[in-house]
Amino acid sequence: MRTEIALKISGDLGELKGVREAVRAFLDSTKHIDIGEDAAAGLDSIAQSRIILAIDEAVANIIEHGFSDPQSLAGAQISLTMRKEPKLVEFEIRDNGVAFNPLEKKPDTELYYEEGLENGMGLVALTTLDCAYRRDGGHNLLILRREWGNGK
Repeated sequence: MRTEIALKISGDLGELKGVREAVRAFLDSTKHIDIGEDAAAGLDSIAQSRIILAIDEAVANIIEHGFSDPQSLAGAQISLTMRKEPKLVEFEIRDNGVAFNPLEKKPDTELYYEEGLENGMGLVALTTLDCAYRRDGGHNLLILRREWGNGK
């Protein structure tokens, strides 16, 4: 059985709280999508937090850096599609901002810890997921996947 939920997001950082809440509710539903499933299956709170952080940071970076000026930000088209299959969750983030592949940017975690910086930590969260990026018809498309069945 496959479940899919799509959200439209404006260029307003104030929407991030709602995005986090929607992703958490979606991830909470990974437990028992079918009656016959293993009661221990599903994503634990640490795995959920990593996914929420990665999505939050990806969307925040799109809003903060993906558009050259306030006028282009006003025309932002950002969407988050969440898909759930029997042993996999997938999140597709699509935007019409400037081309940017976050998987090519390697965060310097040592610098972040030494200097106490927060910027770029979302890129670290991406490394905990199976990620893919492509430019598709003037849109950035970032796919994040995580197995969830059998306690993975």
